[in-house]
Amino acid sequence: MPPRNPADLIRERSIVVCVGTGGVGKTTVAAALALAAARMGRKTLVLTIDPAKRLADAMGIRELGNEPQRVQLREDESEFELYAMMLDTKRTFDAVIARFAPDDASHRRILDNPIYQHVSGALAGSGEYAAMEKVLEMSESGRFDLVVVDTPPAQHLLDFLDAPKRLVEFLDSRLVRLLVHPAVTAGRFGVRLFQRPVQGVLQLVERLTGVGFLEDLAAFLKAIDDMSDGFKQRANRIQKTLLGSDAAFVLVAGPGRESSYNAELFLEHLDEAHASVQGVVINRMHVWPGSQPPPRDLAAGIVARRDLEQLATALGDPAAAEAAAAATSEYAHEALRDYENTRVLCGRAERSGCFFRMVPEQSRDISDLEGLTQIASELLIGSEVAT
Repeated sequence: MPPRNPADLIRERSIVVCVGTGGVGKTTVAAALALAAARMGRKTLVLTIDPAKRLADAMGIRELGNEPQRVQLREDESEFELYAMMLDTKRTFDAVIARFAPDDASHRRILDNPIYQHVSGALAGSGEYAAMEKVLEMSESGRFDLVVVDTPPAQHLLDFLDAPKRLVEFLDSRLVRLLVHPAVTAGRFGVRLFQRPVQGVLQLVERLTGVGFLEDLAAFLKAIDDMSDGFKQRANRIQKTLLGSDAAFVLVAGPGRESSYNAELFLEHLDEAHASVQGVVINRMHVWPGSQPPPRDLAAGIVARRDLEQLATALGDPAAAEAAAAATSEYAHEALRDYENTRVLCGRAERSGCFFRMVPEQSRDISDLEGLTQIASELLIGSEVAT
C-alpha cells in the first residue's frame, strides 16, 4: 500500500530521494523530511549532492564532509539521531576502487595513476555514479534507518538516475574493448598500433604531458578492464535498490508556471525510469486560508464598498482601510496565480496516488533548525505525526 502522506513515507521507506529543478528549496525540503523522521525515532541521514552548502547552514553545521556528521538537536531531543553529509566525488570514487581492486598494490597503482586522478573527478558521469554508490553504501551499512537524498538540480537528474546503467554500457562497449588491448601494447611499444589520426593526437599529448602518458593510459584502461565485472555487479545492485520497494522519490517544485511545467516533464521522465514517485511538494506557495482559492474579484482588486466601509470602521481610518484592502488584493492575486499554476500537478499527483503538499512562502530564509521545524510541520499537516 503506497504511503498516504509524508509521515507514512519517512516512517516506512529506507531511502527517500528528493528531486526537482534548481532554486525550488529542494535541499530545505530534504532536510525537513530528515528532521521529521529523526523526531519519529528513526536514525536518519540526509545526504546532499548539490555543490551548494545550504544544508550545512540550515542545520547549524559549519561544514559538511564525506562522512556522516551528527546534527545537534534541542537539549530535550538527545535521544533522536540526525546526521548530515555532503558527497565528495573523489573520495567516494577512491573507495569504489578500493572495493574492486584485486590487491593493495593494484589499489595503490590506480590511485597514483595520473589518468585516474583526473578521470575520477572530471569524467562525465563519475560524480553521479559516485553519488549512487554513496547512497547504496549508507543504506546497506546498517547505520541508518532512513537515508534522505538531496539531488543536483534537474538538468543533471537523469544522469543521476542513469549513472549505473551508463557505466555498465560503457564497460561493455566496443570502444572500450578496442582501446584496452592497443593501449596496453602501445604503452610498451609506442603509438604505432593506433590509427594514424589517433597517433598524431597521442604524440602531441605526450609532448605536452611527458613520455609517460601512454603507460599511464595503458595502466588505467587495463585496471578498469580488470575491475569491470565488479563495477557492473555493483552498478546493477545500485539500480535495483533505487528502483526497489524500499526507495521512493519526492518531487519538489515551485509554484511558478515554468517550474510547474518543468515538474510535469520531470514526472514523465521518472515514470519512464520506473521510479516510485510517492509525493509532490510545492514549496514557497502563496496559500490562501481555507481549502478554497481566493475570490477572483478580490484577486482582481475589486473590493465591495460595504466591506471597505466596515474595515475603515474597524481600523478607524479610511486610508488604512484602503491600504489593507490593496495589500489583501495583492496577496489574493498571488495566491490565485499559484493555485492555478499548480492544478495540473495536483491532479496528476492525485491520479498517481501520490500525496500532495503545499509549503507556504516563509517570512525569512531557512537557516537553522527552528526554520526546518516549521517546514517539517507544514509538510506533515494532516499526517498522524507532528513535529
